[in-house]
Amino acid sequence: MPADEFSIATRRDNLDRAGRGVWDLLVIGGGITGAGLARDAALRGWRTVLVEQDDFASGTSGRSGRMVHGGLRYLAEGHIRLVAESLAERAALQHTLPRLVTPHQFMLPVCGTGLAMARMAAGMALYQGLALGRAAGPARLVSRRRARDLEPLVAPDRLAGAAIYWDCLTDDVRLVLALVADAHRHGAAAINHAPVVDLLVSGGRVAGAAVQDAVSGRTFEVRARVVANATGPWAERTLAMGGGRALRLRPTRGSHIVVERARLETRRAIIFSSPRDRRNLYLVPWGRYCIVGTTETDYPGDPAAVSTTAGDVAYLLEAVRSTFPGAGLGPGDVVSTFAGVRPLLDRPGLAARSVPRDYRVVEDPPGLISVAGGKLTTFRRMAQDAADAAARSAGGIAAGQRSRTAFVTVAPPAEAPPDIAGLVARAVKHEMAVTLSDCLIRRLGLIHELPDQGLGFAPEAARLAAPLLGWTGAQEQDEIQQYRAAVALTQRWRIASG
Repeated sequence: MPADEFSIATRRDNLDRAGRGVWDLLVIGGGITGAGLARDAALRGWRTVLVEQDDFASGTSGRSGRMVHGGLRYLAEGHIRLVAESLAERAALQHTLPRLVTPHQFMLPVCGTGLAMARMAAGMALYQGLALGRAAGPARLVSRRRARDLEPLVAPDRLAGAAIYWDCLTDDVRLVLALVADAHRHGAAAINHAPVVDLLVSGGRVAGAAVQDAVSGRTFEVRARVVANATGPWAERTLAMGGGRALRLRPTRGSHIVVERARLETRRAIIFSSPRDRRNLYLVPWGRYCIVGTTETDYPGDPAAVSTTAGDVAYLLEAVRSTFPGAGLGPGDVVSTFAGVRPLLDRPGLAARSVPRDYRVVEDPPGLISVAGGKLTTFRRMAQDAADAAARSAGGIAAGQRSRTAFVTVAPPAEAPPDIAGLVARAVKHEMAVTLSDCLIRRLGLIHELPDQGLGFAPEAARLAAPLLGWTGAQEQDEIQQYRAAVALTQRWRIASG
């Protein structure tokens, strides 16, 4: 199999390879952390397998606010070390992935008096200083009048001025896919739609996993010297398979709404606050749309079934109307929604919005390295620490070169073909798409980027994918129905709101 091919045929080859011999590392979870860990391990020369129960980036990592940032709001909460680490990682990703992590200008309106502006000036100076000369761009404060000249829609009560600064945006799904593909190019065997059904234990040590191929239904064993649990909000469940109890998570739901930029047109990303609880929110321009988020509420349910609620939409729209009163945004302007479950570390006594974004790497039981917490921006550091822990656990595996210095530029995606046939073919032949939802949601992004959320494309896309993926007529129809169900999940809030 050519090293640069990352296709459905590659997946079949990886399924055959995974069940043979003993691998150095088995990574469970194909989100940003698992993808980064598999790539880190492959760069160290380890024989690495990555398995994901659904599709790469199908969970939390593909439902983010699209930001790679230092976390300006964390300064006010005293998390200076987290901000400094995040800014360092932002700079590293911006340098090595310039086509996927791009600088973008932000505005942060300041409400109150001159004292509030002075505090903001101090905060921005600290934020820029913590970047240690690697800021994404210059920062400055502007007057009330200038703020309204720059962004006419911004008109919250008691506006005193605004901070203008730079952070970075990314296509979260494309970032994960690029990492997985690069792990493959360095020898890793990556397999999506392959849930772990049990962990293998030998001599009191986790020694692999029983994995099911969701396409064929076949179950096989993958044996490895170390197993890494990078399953995000499923981390406790995976840990329990091996009898471990070293992590306690605080899962929270982060919901977003997507609206047309014609209804909420800004020239830059805007950080603003909710009038209800003063929580920081953001508006991120995204092509012909903009993304508004995010909520932060405890979520005890199934991460696979999470969706934006009517209450979430009302909360976000209330905040938008407070900061952008002239836009007159209402429920009818919401094109789609998405929500993800954040695997925050539990901090008893803290409200969900106050839980810090730090992370932990633990070994429990022996042979199972679990990594949880953190955020998209710090995935590389999390991957490095987890790989170092795996090297210590295995003993005989050389620690290898950490990706902090070996990190090489991942090739950017090829230019998109101009027709639906070319797009579907590329998704299957070069991006390991296995289902219609893989194609339309994560490879093409249509679920949030077309007025009908891609429903009009679904039958034609399924017809084109069928011969490439070997679907029968019944399977083709089933794929269409599953995509319709995914779209319906983004609209579930409408039913609840009447």
